[in-house]
Amino acid sequence: MAANTLFSDAYLYLCDDDGKPLVGAQLFVYIAGSTTAQPVYHDSDLGSAWTQPIVTNAAGKSTGPIYVSPTPALKLVALDADDVPISGYPLDNWSPSQVAT
Repeated sequence: MAANTLFSDAYLYLCDDDGKPLVGAQLFVYIAGSTTAQPVYHDSDLGSAWTQPIVTNAAGKSTGPIYVSPTPALKLVALDADDVPISGYPLDNWSPSQVAT
């Protein structure tokens, strides 16, 4: 099965409304329309799963690339370090197959 990156940049980057990186922000990945966790992976072979939530570092980025299988559609929930929803999230019915790898 071919894997895609979750976003156009293989690494997650979360920032505030002013564009400043969010340290300790959290990303949860679910099957679209649900609260059922969807596995995401460190590698394109889908062999090493991320522990969720994926937490951002001091640069507001994940510590590695994030890969997913092309289906199913996903729901992405992003919270800051204080568990406050990040502007623009959740994203429901996100299709990683729309992202070029």
